[in-house]
Amino acid sequence: MADTDWQRRLLTPVQFVLSLALFAEAAIILGLAAWPGVRLFLWAQALPLGARGHALAIALALGGAYFAFGLSLLVLLPVARWVTFARGTPIGTYDYLSWDGYRWASYNALTLFLRFSFVNWIRVTPLLPLYHRLMGMRIGARVQINTAVVADQNLISIGDDTVIGGDVTLVAHAAERGRLTAAPVVIGRQVTVGLMAVIFPGCVLGDGAIIAAGAVLSKNTRVGPGEIWSGVPARKVGRRTGFRAG
Repeated sequence: MADTDWQRRLLTPVQFVLSLALFAEAAIILGLAAWPGVRLFLWAQALPLGARGHALAIALALGGAYFAFGLSLLVLLPVARWVTFARGTPIGTYDYLSWDGYRWASYNALTLFLRFSFVNWIRVTPLLPLYHRLMGMRIGARVQINTAVVADQNLISIGDDTVIGGDVTLVAHAAERGRLTAAPVVIGRQVTVGLMAVIFPGCVLGDGAIIAAGAVLSKNTRVGPGEIWSGVPARKVGRRTGFRAG
């Protein structure tokens, strides 16, 4: 009990210090990502054009600068994953105030940079699976991802021809009684995860499974090949016809 009380007293001050460190890290990463766009803006500003042409050139440069910023993040964030020693979410159960807790927070903060600034422009494009691969996710061919709410990529694997629907929550960690628990999430091939479904740590979805819109898969749920699950918490409600597990 004494150890728990000591940790609770330190939690808020440590969070404050780490937040300041995160702000500094974010300023560096976001600044580097903005650099190509700033160069583009300065180039447009220096063009020998009339007032109207100059205004149009600057406006177009600003639009281009935003997308240059977003595309730069796709490269810089995976690099920062290794430079900052965040690496990935550790498996297991651990305290917030621990090295593993720091790694979890630092690693997932990187994806939040993209989530809140640019990710909606690359949903359902090959760029989003590419980014998640660079962050450690194992993704098969022709996978479609239409959500921004993804964390712990290094603990997630997705098989060929799977569709992750709009605004699905796909995470491999959960906060429980003041501690973090993280476990791998395995999604097979030809799986469909419906709109706004929630996948929690330790879940395994067999090939051809269908998770209905809004379903919540509790931690460590096992969904068999070709099964259909629905509800909160999700339960098996049927089987996919015409599907044969490979």
